[in-house]
Amino acid sequence: MKKIDLSKEYSKILKKYLMAFKLESIDIAYLVGTKKDVISGILKNEKGVVLYTLEQIAEIFGLRYFEFGNPNHTIPPFESLPEKTKQRIAYRKKEGPAIDITYTSSQINDHIRDVLSTYKVDDEFLAEDISNSIFNQYGVKYSVTEIINRFKSSFLRFIENTKRKDTTKKGRGPKPVFYRLKEIAE
Repeated sequence: MKKIDLSKEYSKILKKYLMAFKLESIDIAYLVGTKKDVISGILKNEKGVVLYTLEQIAEIFGLRYFEFGNPNHTIPPFESLPEKTKQRIAYRKKEGPAIDITYTSSQINDHIRDVLSTYKVDDEFLAEDISNSIFNQYGVKYSVTEIINRFKSSFLRFIENTKRKDTTKKGRGPKPVFYRLKEIAE
């Protein structure tokens, strides 16, 4: 009996669907709600997949896992795809190919340091303010989480969490916290 490499076969099928709809691994990860590395691992035949994930990927294309996994099953027409998938295809078409950007710790630290140099000792600010200022100055977008992580590590001696929340922010979720510049970052 001939042994079939199911992961490799599934990887080929997924690649075929990505090409047909001009999607990328980041798009599948977004639609499934997982990390891009998981989908990239599947595509490179480096990771096995649980049945639940197979079903989630198939649902992106309006199929069940056994239909998607059948190499002889025809690719569904665009019109029959779920609305969320159609929206993602439109997004990818508009935005073009995804660009992987890796920032070195020195780049983000330099950007934060430059923005902080515009503040005086005891000035208060939100991490979002720093992120927005970096974007306005350098055109680079760091997440608020990335900025806060730097506050807690590289800038620990310069920045203090005031524990005071910004109550002007509306909506769900925790309110952002103000930070205070303790000393000028060199």
